[in-house]
Amino acid sequence: MRPNLHDYLKSAFIVLLLGSFFTQAEARKIALGVKPGLHFDPKVLHVLPGEDVELTFDNSDVMMHNFVLVKPGARMEIVEAANALGEKGPARHYVPDSAKVLAATPVVQPKNKSTVKFKAPVKEGNYPYVCTFPGHGFLMHGTLFVAKKEPKELTAGPSKSAGSPVGVPGELESTLFSPNTVTPCVACIGVAPTGEVYAGVDQIGSLGKGGGKGRIIRLVDEDHDGISDYRTEYALIDNPRGIVPVGNKLYVLHAKWGKGNKFDGMFLSVLEDKDGDGMADGPPKHLVKEISTRKFNQSRGVDHTTNGIRMGIDGWIYVAVGDFGFVDAEGTDGTKLTMYGGGIIRVRPDGTELETYADGLRNIYDVAIDPFMNVFTRGNTNDGGGWNMRFSHEIQTGEYGYPDLFKRYTSEIIPALVDVGGGSGTGAMFFDEPGWPDKYNDVPMMCDWGRGQLFIHRVTPDGSSFTQNQESFIKCGRITDVDCDGSGRLFIGSWGNSGFKGGTDGYVARVVPKGWKYKEFPDLQKRNEVDLANMLTTPSAKARLHAQQEILRRRGEGREVLAVAVDKKLTPRARVAAIYTLKQLLGTKSHEELLKLVDDPAVAEHALRALADRRTQVEGIPQAPFANALKSKNPRIQVAAAVALGRLGDKSAAKALLAVSSPPVTDPLPVFQAPAPVDSGPHSIHQSPLIDGNKTHQFDVDISGWKELYLTIGDGGNGDGNDHGAWFEPTLVKKDGSVIRLTDLKWTQATQGWGKTGVGISPTGAKLVRSDKKAMAFGIGSHAVSVISYKNLPSDIIRFKCVAGLADTHGGGQVRFHASNKVIKKFAGGGKKEIVEGPHAIPNSASILPHVARKALVALRAGPACVDAIGTPNQSGALMALRHMHHPEAVDALLKRFEKTLKSDTKQRIARSLVRLANKEKLYQGDTWWGTRPDTRGPYYYPTPWEKTEEIYQALVKAAKMGDSATRFVISKLAEKDRVSIPGLPKGD
Repeated sequence: MRPNLHDYLKSAFIVLLLGSFFTQAEARKIALGVKPGLHFDPKVLHVLPGEDVELTFDNSDVMMHNFVLVKPGARMEIVEAANALGEKGPARHYVPDSAKVLAATPVVQPKNKSTVKFKAPVKEGNYPYVCTFPGHGFLMHGTLFVAKKEPKELTAGPSKSAGSPVGVPGELESTLFSPNTVTPCVACIGVAPTGEVYAGVDQIGSLGKGGGKGRIIRLVDEDHDGISDYRTEYALIDNPRGIVPVGNKLYVLHAKWGKGNKFDGMFLSVLEDKDGDGMADGPPKHLVKEISTRKFNQSRGVDHTTNGIRMGIDGWIYVAVGDFGFVDAEGTDGTKLTMYGGGIIRVRPDGTELETYADGLRNIYDVAIDPFMNVFTRGNTNDGGGWNMRFSHEIQTGEYGYPDLFKRYTSEIIPALVDVGGGSGTGAMFFDEPGWPDKYNDVPMMCDWGRGQLFIHRVTPDGSSFTQNQESFIKCGRITDVDCDGSGRLFIGSWGNSGFKGGTDGYVARVVPKGWKYKEFPDLQKRNEVDLANMLTTPSAKARLHAQQEILRRRGEGREVLAVAVDKKLTPRARVAAIYTLKQLLGTKSHEELLKLVDDPAVAEHALRALADRRTQVEGIPQAPFANALKSKNPRIQVAAAVALGRLGDKSAAKALLAVSSPPVTDPLPVFQAPAPVDSGPHSIHQSPLIDGNKTHQFDVDISGWKELYLTIGDGGNGDGNDHGAWFEPTLVKKDGSVIRLTDLKWTQATQGWGKTGVGISPTGAKLVRSDKKAMAFGIGSHAVSVISYKNLPSDIIRFKCVAGLADTHGGGQVRFHASNKVIKKFAGGGKKEIVEGPHAIPNSASILPHVARKALVALRAGPACVDAIGTPNQSGALMALRHMHHPEAVDALLKRFEKTLKSDTKQRIARSLVRLANKEKLYQGDTWWGTRPDTRGPYYYPTPWEKTEEIYQALVKAAKMGDSATRFVISKLAEKDRVSIPGLPKGD
């Protein structure tokens, strides 16, 4: 039943009709129609100022539409007001009650017409007309020119010239493929091999809230001149963040908003267009639901949420997860997964077998995947908290350390390949297409919104990983994504000048080499099995992937694919594509042939990986080829074997894994050293012991002959957080016995690590009070690392006296005080060598095999085997793996070994693992997020006791009390570093 015309629309219509009876001149009659894909036809109309108009709207489409004429500049305001009508919309024909609406038809049913009469505005100008039916107004609009002369837009033919907003190297050329009027706020793009561009438009933005402002626009360049000719609104969908076209399917990562701006979840979904009309046939089918936490998407917006997707040649869809993480994401097979923080997950295209690929990342937006399944990301800075823009090679099962391991537990992570400073990584792809200059091909291309650049990272093999060099490539303001088609056209999406809550700016640009010629992509459905298998050998990654997907759709026997996989004359990337195609096509039936390829060095890595690629298909796979591969001279084969052994699930692999589990350099233990002797010569440095809590140190120093005095507060070796130090009642004694308060002198210079240096105040600015609450007449407060210098001391000064300690605002700090007659450079440690950690953004390929081997041991729950390895050459790797085994049986075995161990060094190293095991991470339930500048102390963000905590405490206290001073010191310092408060544990100082 058609809705009744709203009273407002009725009255306006009647007034317009009555007005026409009194006009002397005949009304100008205008016919307006529609074209498929939400287009008015024509898009430009002309009337004279004040002229009577009779417009007949012929809706020949299959959808309902209306015609609404509005004042200049009011189109989006009226469109949004129409969307906001909600349940009142049908009765009002989606026409808002606004003075900016000049004329309107009711909603016109398909294959029907409606006529509206109105008087043209007297004032000349460009008056938009728009369809305000929900979702249509973003695309379906035109312009009524009110002018005395016919505008050139009606007399001139359509213009195809369009300046490009992106800057490209001289060998390339660019065009504006789709302007902001068609594709504002482009959040992501996905390009079919045949050239159709799917642009994800997100006018909600990263910090906005609410539905109805997101959509996917399908763009087609029919004449291949770089400017889209035809577009359709493929689907209305909130917050599109990742798009992958495959055949007539479109995989989309998106949000859903409900009534009242309620966030209803984040999903990986699939849409289909079986009839080929450029529009999805129905609503999205969810493959993975709850793929981001609801609480923080609701409260903050979708900025640290789950984002881009890519399909690898292994057929998995890889998903970039921001550090909101998720709780109980669920695939179509009921598999559930939780991720605390950012990382990469993957899932089969039917929504099954959801699993973690890598974790410990920050707010990544997308992934780039090369032909050999190397995955790269360009992350997002945490605004000065030590984790800047970093380009990383993502290894399967890898832990990258954000936020609680990367600074202080670096030996336990895989470091980034480079830290490039500030910026905001967005879209990514690995470009591997023919027809381009060699220097721009076979490279990861990474978008950086903050820097307005598409970067190339030139990667050079380095063991099982790479080194890299970053190069600026294409300039594009607020670049969001990049993708290509099968003929070598590169497309770039931009947010333009829109804001964090959306806007109307944004675009899609096309880039090709100069002299580029369009080459039609084959119609895959018309190709036979031999043709498709041969396409796996092409130099185009796009062609290989989509040929593979067509082979899989047909479900053949795979003989032609096997022929490619075993042909040693073909390129490795062609054979790798065939290996993963064979695995997906035949499943367990492919294993016999894949096992043969393990002996072929050119493809052994991928034969091993493919064999163990699906946990649902590992039964019956022999362990021996993988254990043997751990001894390969090729580190990439070793890494593939180690990861695979963790997936096969056979605990008997532990011995082989332990043999490769030890890091290149074993973490040193804290070492007790006697304080260095005080230098009483002409250049003197006088230092306190470590000061924490209510401890103080009395300085009474002979400074005869000193011309300068430097008072330094260094950190105590555990970082300078909360290091609120103070010099209480500092005085200078003269030869005649008189005393000068140091606070009465003006210092030459004062620097501090945080807060303020001041007389009578703590670094926070609060009144200076001793931590032990003892009386104090005067003093100077400062924050480590602090240096206060006094130059040109009076010549008759002979002594410096002071009590040094912490201010009562310290909150658990630990410092060391120094009084000297020269600047000193070493502020921390000073007598006790602290645990040294390595860099976290410098390539370290030698650490990767041990890292993934330990991950495999944890996955196998191989605690007993690891305990048995203590005292062997594999001890270091075994104990590092045990740190992550919060399994009662593993802890029990480790405690027994700890009790029996007499050798001091071994006992201390077991203690390191036990200290770590005393706590575990809090169970993530989606109720917390660490913000943009999280606590990086580690090793857990929320250290939480568990069932074995008390037993571990007792064992450590006993060992500290009964052991030597070195063991007591080591256990104390390890507990301090790991933030474990053990009742009764003796201090190590």
